[in-house]
Amino acid sequence: MGHHEAYWVVVIERFSAYGLLGFLLSFLLPGRLAVACSLVIAVAMGLELLQALTPDRDPGVLDVLQKAAGGTVGVLLAQTILAFLPRPPA
Repeated sequence: MGHHEAYWVVVIERFSAYGLLGFLLSFLLPGRLAVACSLVIAVAMGLELLQALTPDRDPGVLDVLQKAAGGTVGVLLAQTILAFLPRPPA
């Protein structure tokens, strides 16, 4: 058939894509850790549920966990960076 990547490449791809999503979402919502994490996890779950509607895709709980973990790490990384940045005067 076609060229397939190794499983660890797919895991890194999922983790990093959702990590970037969480990172950017966290900069959009500074100081709202729970909201940013909830949105990333909701997107991961929603897209996996939508894959259940397509016959050629196979949703998986492990995929959701990998994506949610990547998104959460991205949110935490961005919140850590934001904590050390100087704030503008009010």
